[in-house]
Amino acid sequence: MTEQGTRPSGSRSVGSGRGGPDDAAAARAASAGLWLRLFLLALLGGAVASSLVLPWKVLGLVLALFALGAGVVALVKAISAKLSRFVVVATALGLAAALFLTAGTTASVLLWPVTQNYEDCMSRALTLQAQADCEEGLRKLEGFAPGR
Repeated sequence: MTEQGTRPSGSRSVGSGRGGPDDAAAARAASAGLWLRLFLLALLGGAVASSLVLPWKVLGLVLALFALGAGVVALVKAISAKLSRFVVVATALGLAAALFLTAGTTASVLLWPVTQNYEDCMSRALTLQAQADCEEGLRKLEGFAPGR
């Protein structure tokens, strides 16, 4: 009689749980793929949420920060899994986009009164001149009162 999981010649069968180098490479590639998908979803969600009005911009900031972290992990895993150069370069470019998204959304959230003033002004603006006045108020940081 033969033991379960072994062949009559004594060698282990394919499904015995022992992995070779191919299994480890496939696992690294699968892990990198998971982190790449998380990165792209967080980046897309952050871009969409950052275009919303306050207080929803905070969600965009959280997603952008998560995208930064997930992007770094994805880039490291993509390099270690020896994925194509295109994937590595695209991930690095996505990280740059996530950095800019995070900086812009952080500025909007930190300047909450100015952003709130601009959003209120734009919701009331019916003409191009009124929209230009709102944008001028944003440039002058109307609503920002330092020293309070």
